[in-house]
Amino acid sequence: MERMLVAVFDNEAKAHEGSAALQRLGDDGEIAVHTVRIFARHEDGTITSEEILDALPEGTMGSTAVGSLLGLLGGPVGLAIGAAGGLLVGATADYAKKRVTTDFAQQVADDLTPGRTAIVAEVDEEEPEAVDARLQPLGTTVLRRDLSDVADREYEREMATIKSDLAGVEAKLSARAARLRAKADSVVQRMERKLARD
Repeated sequence: MERMLVAVFDNEAKAHEGSAALQRLGDDGEIAVHTVRIFARHEDGTITSEEILDALPEGTMGSTAVGSLLGLLGGPVGLAIGAAGGLLVGATADYAKKRVTTDFAQQVADDLTPGRTAIVAEVDEEEPEAVDARLQPLGTTVLRRDLSDVADREYEREMATIKSDLAGVEAKLSARAARLRAKADSVVQRMERKLARD
């Protein structure tokens, strides 16, 4: 299952240890690791990010989803930091933001208090136990968001909108067809009356 995974640590050194452990899990084939970034919230509240891994062939969607979390955490300043780190913004970022969602970002923001550092990664994992077993001894709680569930809900919402739009178009076409039929009937009746007089 494709997931956004966040592990918040008390310091940057522990976050780097956690990042290395996560990548070893990927190397061992226990999970697939697509993107890893480290976010640090400084005492003044600013957030900086460091790209650790971007293994996606496209090199954009994973980074943008992770970068969008930074944007949701830090607002416009955070998003600017993400963009400066080479992340695409625009349509791809809009898609990624839909996948991350503000409720998940709020949960992360509550844990990522000043002075703390987080690993943020996009991974494919069947079960959470392998990651938890490697990261929890480092003093963290792992937060997850199933990205496919978010994407599925967004797809269903988009499909409902499309169906509603189609129903509206069909209703307009039916009304237009009825008006054209009425006009045609009126023309035929006038012609029939004219022919009847002649």
